[in-house]
Amino acid sequence: MDINEWIAQTTRDVRPRSISGGTGYAAVARRTYDASAEEVWNALTSPERVAQWFLPVSGDLRKGGTFQLEGHAGGDILECDRPHRFHLTWKFEGHSDQEVVVTLVPEGDGRTTLELEHVGPGDGERAVSHVLAVGAGWDPALVGFGHYVTGDPLDKQFWFESEEALEFTKKSVRAWAEALESKQVASSDVVSKVTEETLKFYTPE
Repeated sequence: MDINEWIAQTTRDVRPRSISGGTGYAAVARRTYDASAEEVWNALTSPERVAQWFLPVSGDLRKGGTFQLEGHAGGDILECDRPHRFHLTWKFEGHSDQEVVVTLVPEGDGRTTLELEHVGPGDGERAVSHVLAVGAGWDPALVGFGHYVTGDPLDKQFWFESEEALEFTKKSVRAWAEALESKQVASSDVVSKVTEETLKFYTPE
């Protein structure tokens, strides 16, 4: 495995986006997979398959329905346009309500680009904290999804037990910090401070 290559294969961006009528920011991750849009969509939305690469999920999984990830977030399904896009609210106890939008773009030759946009409320330091937390949270899931969808699944425990996973997380947080700096979401001092706090959270040693 090449941790640097895993990091480089994801494009990271930060964009302002309103949420619940107020100011918000989105962490935006894009990654291209060697699988068709239909295959990627199926692996993202089939409860049996989601449990294999992410978490068990239950609910009425259609537009207007709800979802619940075991031990994690749940919410409402606002949009579901197979195999192009779905839009969810993202509710997690102790956190402000957020939103997730996933868009699939066919690239030809059986490849598909997945764009994941995770929106949270607030600006300045609050936006920096949101982007670093959810960006570093989604990065390993997107890598694991790619291994799963191409038939070479990673052991889930890899992300909790290996030195490589720890190094990946550190590089992920710093890559998201670079995206925040480039978009001038907050001052460099604020980005640096929150980056160090986030690294301590994910890598407490």
